[in-house]
Order: sequence, then structure tokens, then C-alpha cells
Amino acid sequence: MEIIILGSSAAIPIKERNLPSIALKYKNELILFDCGEDLQRRLNQAGLKFNKPLNILISHFHGDHIIGLPGLLFRFGLIERTAPLTIYGPRNLYLYLYLHRKILGLKADYPIKIIEIDHLQKKLIEFKGLDSEKPSKEIEIENNIIFEGKRYILKYTLVEHSVLTFAYSFIEKPRSGKFNPERAQELGIPASHLWKKLQEGEIIDFKGKKIDPFKEKIVGPKRPGRKVTYSGDTVPCDSLIGIGEGSDILIHEATFSKELDHIAKEKKHSTSVDAANMALRMNAKRLILTHISSRYQEDAEKLLKDAQEIFPNTILAQDLLKIDLK
Repeated sequence: MEIIILGSSAAIPIKERNLPSIALKYKNELILFDCGEDLQRRLNQAGLKFNKPLNILISHFHGDHIIGLPGLLFRFGLIERTAPLTIYGPRNLYLYLYLHRKILGLKADYPIKIIEIDHLQKKLIEFKGLDSEKPSKEIEIENNIIFEGKRYILKYTLVEHSVLTFAYSFIEKPRSGKFNPERAQELGIPASHLWKKLQEGEIIDFKGKKIDPFKEKIVGPKRPGRKVTYSGDTVPCDSLIGIGEGSDILIHEATFSKELDHIAKEKKHSTSVDAANMALRMNAKRLILTHISSRYQEDAEKLLKDAQEIFPNTILAQDLLKIDLK
């Protein structure tokens, strides 16, 4: 499991920083938080594949967070993508892409779903493909969960910005415990597909006997899953603390320094000190500062230093930085 910073600037791209986008690489899947301009190039530079199962989570409709999305979808069409793609975001996300379809000829001849989050009605509005003007179905939202798979769930919450904005959490389900191959061999179980079943906690039939991997100590106790929270653009708010509680990594915007706290409040953004206090309050393990204003081209390290005085385990996002979540 790996986090890759694809863009860490706010509003204006600079030489070292593209506009906002963060990738979470998980097994054979990829999750993107926001799609800033020139995302395609950054994906190439990061060595990420363009034909892998992909979920995209759009936080809000400010241009620096979404302008890269249509270009990415055009690219998928050019490479004859076959892997499934699902895009989540606020209401009117489908309209935004549908207009690109009608005006610019955007095609999506690959499996694609656009899912709008209707926060007021607590519903997911799902569209399949880019040709229909009507949704394919509506799904009730429970516990702010917008996706649940075998290994992880995705949750959202409303945060406080100048436009409707969501934060998101990736929450891995409890993982299998450590596999003990020596114990399996002691029981005469050969290295085969049976080992994989046992490692996943499945009781197997072997030579007429049921083998419970936990009782037989072939597999250790389940390990807690990992959690990554992405703030979107926001001022400090309780809803973000609620969704991010106990995060292994909090990726939080830090547009301004503490000296410009008044501007941060006016524009509904955060300072690096705000981000550090949020990480502290939600008992996060690590903090990544991103969405850095272009005014800090020469002294972004000051943002980091201010945050570390409050929350020492803080790093400053740099484009193409990779963080491994062991």
C-alpha cells in the first residue's frame, strides 16, 4: 500500500508542484483523490499504469481540483482501456462530464460509472457511461459509506469551504494475521491453493478433517486495517475529525502559514498549524501537508516547521514523493 503525491500546489501550478492530486496504490487498484491539471503527465512520471481498476474521489468543483479529469478520461479512450473506473463527487459531476461528451466529443468506451453524492438526500446517484441523461439507480447512504468492497470501504463527510466540499477516508478492513508455513507443513498441508485459503482465515477440508487456521495456529490474530484521510479544502471542522479519527495518515491542506491565519479563515482554507492541530485532535499517526500556496515557493519549509512544533510526525508533500504504508 503506497501513497504517491501527484500534485501538491494550491490554485497555481509552479515548477516543482502540480495542482492537487494524490494517488493511493492498493494491491491491484488505484484510488485518486482529486484530479488537478496535467495529471496525465504526473501519472506517467510516477510509473502508474493507465489500465488498472480505479476509483476517483473529487472533493469539490474548484478548477484546480477537477480540470485534469476530462483529459485523463480522453487518455483512457486513446489507450483502449478495459479496466473499470468509478468517479465519485458532488451533485452535477455527471453534468460536467456529459457536457464534455456533447461539446468536445469525450468518449468512454470502457466500463465507467459516475456516482454523485447527494448529501442533503443521503443518496448516491449512479450513472453508467456518458450517454444517458438519466441515472441508472439511486442508493441510500448509510453511515457515510459510499463504497464497500471485500477489503476496504470509502467514506465521505461534508467539510467547510467556500463551495460544497467533501473529505474522504479510505478504511481497510481487518487483515489476515501472519501466516506460519512451518505449522501448515507440520499438519501435512502442502504448499498450494490451500495455503491462500488458510491465510485468508478460511476453514478448509483436508483429508476428511476440518482445519481452522486460527485454532491450529497456522495464522496469527487478525491485524487492524490501515486508514487514510484526505481533507479536501477546508477550515478546521468537527466533521473531518469524526471521519479521520485514528487515521494512519491524514493528508491535509495547508494553504497558508500561521501569519496569514486571517486570510485562511476568510477564504475557508487552513494553515499548516491548523492541519497539525487537526491531526492531533483526531489522533492520527502521520500528517502530510499539501495544497501549498505558490507564495511559499522559496520557504515552504516554514509551513513544515510550524506544524512539527505541534505534531512532530509531519512531512511536507513534494510532487512524486512516495510513502509506503507498511
